[in-house]
Amino acid sequence: MSVVATRTHDQPDSEQYGDNFAAIRLIAAVLVVFGHSFPLTGGHGPGYLGNPVSTLAVKVFFVISGYLISESWVRDPNMVRFLLRRSLRIFPALIVLCLVTVFVVGPTLTALPVSTYFDKSGTWSYFWNVGLLPNYSLPGVFASNIYPNAVNGSLWTLPVEFLMYLIIPLVLLLPMSRYAALAAALALSAASVWFTRMHIPDAPPVFWGTNSLNVLEMAPYFLWGAAYRLWCKGGQHVNLQVAVLMLLLLPLLATDWLRSEVVALIVVPYLTLAFGHAGPPVFARVERYGDLSYGAYLYGFLCQQIVAHFLPSANQSLNFLLAVVPTLLLGMLSWKLVEEPALKLKPRRKVRRSDVIASKNATQPFSTHPGG
Repeated sequence: MSVVATRTHDQPDSEQYGDNFAAIRLIAAVLVVFGHSFPLTGGHGPGYLGNPVSTLAVKVFFVISGYLISESWVRDPNMVRFLLRRSLRIFPALIVLCLVTVFVVGPTLTALPVSTYFDKSGTWSYFWNVGLLPNYSLPGVFASNIYPNAVNGSLWTLPVEFLMYLIIPLVLLLPMSRYAALAAALALSAASVWFTRMHIPDAPPVFWGTNSLNVLEMAPYFLWGAAYRLWCKGGQHVNLQVAVLMLLLLPLLATDWLRSEVVALIVVPYLTLAFGHAGPPVFARVERYGDLSYGAYLYGFLCQQIVAHFLPSANQSLNFLLAVVPTLLLGMLSWKLVEEPALKLKPRRKVRRSDVIASKNATQPFSTHPGG
């Protein structure tokens, strides 16, 4: 499992969408757990468009993230407030996850004496994950699992996500930002296909613990989400019927690994946003339970490895079924106890008097008088 997919997401502050994005994120989070259940039990899972199910699900997350985060920047293009919002979205839940992993899961499941576990430098280096430097193992934890030593293989996408937080404002600050975002999406798509499918380097550069190929694999989907936000806000020019036709017909062109990724770069962003804006938003009620998807992403892999630890002979289906319920419950607890309170600390843009006047004018009925 060279790429252990996860999920990443965000949404503009204080904005309620009458859409299906929350449901899509939750479905994608469950698909990540489903996809991981195969390699974690020694199997090979199904794929689509040349991607494992879990990897394809994470690409859906990056599309939604690019779309919604670009909306957040467009509404308040202030770098300090933008990064504070993004940090409050990612880090509080991540910090709690690391604390739970090191101080609860680790000493409970390590094969080492507890005192030895806490004496090991590897125990404390796990907290590098808080600084977005991926560290996947804890001393003696899951060493005998079928997929050994990996405590949480989902954390690799967080530095990729945060990198995109730094890149997207730079793109959107350029003149003619709509064209800049489109050009960036096209350029990164070409680079992704070239380096991850056609000419894979023997020793790809690694920056801050992150393989550059992982960045190239996911970044185009984020930028396509941003480009769609600038060109098709609110789902304009994105048609569900066209999306279904693309889903049925374009995969016929995916005859090999290379063509599959080219097709995925076309189909996944369009399909994600078309279903996200499909009306009426029949799945919008999912939001009443909170945004479980980030917490589910953080805890899913860990829950599955715990299941594999206690039930090493469990097959893929049993691993998935036993892990998905606690994953969703932990996602709900993470949202209620950590994420939602943290989001209340987000800085708010000061509303100018001119903005209020413009908003009021925009809600007035049009006059039928030529001078009105």
